[in-house]
Amino acid sequence: MGRYNEFIWPVKCPSCGAAEALSFQGYIGLLQWERFQEGDDVFDREPQHRRREVGPDAGLEGRSFWAYGLGDCPRCRQTLWARIDVRKGRFVGLVLVAEPANMYDWGPL
Repeated sequence: MGRYNEFIWPVKCPSCGAAEALSFQGYIGLLQWERFQEGDDVFDREPQHRRREVGPDAGLEGRSFWAYGLGDCPRCRQTLWARIDVRKGRFVGLVLVAEPANMYDWGPL
């Protein structure tokens, strides 16, 4: 998947019913394998690489948007997809969704 960030959020697996905080990988923010909790600014980190990569678009810093994320249930190993929401540059939550046609899609909130 290349460089990405992880977004931690409590979800209930639709396959087995396990309910816990899971990690979803997404191309959101300054991409450098960071972990984000609710309220964290996804762009306000010190760059760790010479080439600065930002997802899903460099012009979104401080704006509101959604993008897809990918995770796995630790109990049944079901692949889970989520729409990750960022408001004014901060991670505010996610909701489980069906597998998208294009995992790189995103849009404004």
